[in-house]
Amino acid sequence: MIQRIQSVWLALAAICGFAMAKVPLFAATLPDGTVRHFLATESLLSFALAVGIATLATITIFLFKNRKTQLQLVWLGILASAVVIGLQVYSVEGFKTSTNMTQGTYQWGGLLPIAMLIFLILAARGIRKDEKLIKSLDRLR
Repeated sequence: MIQRIQSVWLALAAICGFAMAKVPLFAATLPDGTVRHFLATESLLSFALAVGIATLATITIFLFKNRKTQLQLVWLGILASAVVIGLQVYSVEGFKTSTNMTQGTYQWGGLLPIAMLIFLILAARGIRKDEKLIKSLDRLR
C-alpha cells in the first residue's frame, strides 16, 4: 500500500534526486577571492541519471501492488545511484583540476547522492519485509 514505510523512503530518495539540480556540490575559492560553485547540472550525465533515479523512485511508489517489479526497480535505482556517486566524484575532481583554486570544500549537496542511495536501500529492505510477510500469511491459509 502507499502508506507503507518504503513509500516514505522512496519519496525521500526522489526529493534528494530532484534537489541535486539546485544545490551546489562543491565550492572553490579562486585566487582573487571569489567563490565558484560546482552544480550537478554542470555534468550532464550525472544530472540526467539523478533526475532519472528520482523519477524512477516516484513511479515506484505507485507500484505497491506489484512488489516484485517494485523491488527490481529499486535495485536498478541503487545501482544507478552508485554510478551517480562515482560520476560526481569524477566530475568534481575534473573541476578541481580545471580551475585555478586556492581552497575547495564539498558542500552539503555532495551528500545528496549518498542519502539517495541509503534511502533506496531502506526502501528495498521494506519491500522485502512486506514480501516475506505476505508469503508467511499465504502459508497460514
